[in-house]
Amino acid sequence: MEALKLQLFTNWHPMRWVALGLGFVLGMNWLVNSAPVSGILALFFLFQAVTNTGCLAGQCTIPANDQSKNHNDFEDVQFQEVKDDK
Repeated sequence: MEALKLQLFTNWHPMRWVALGLGFVLGMNWLVNSAPVSGILALFFLFQAVTNTGCLAGQCTIPANDQSKNHNDFEDVQFQEVKDDK
């Protein structure tokens, strides 16, 4: 429960607020005009804003300093040159 509370109430950057506002605007359009595409988009943006998922503000990029894996653990690789006798 604490992790959910932390996810909902922290890291509210401007793009997350934009997604929340866009979700509400599209939701109102869905309710007023019965536009199913607006409803689907509203749910999509509201989900991203509330859960802080997706590619909002460049969050879908690969972390620059991934210290969890050591990529220098390669064993010595031996190569054998194959020559064509033509």
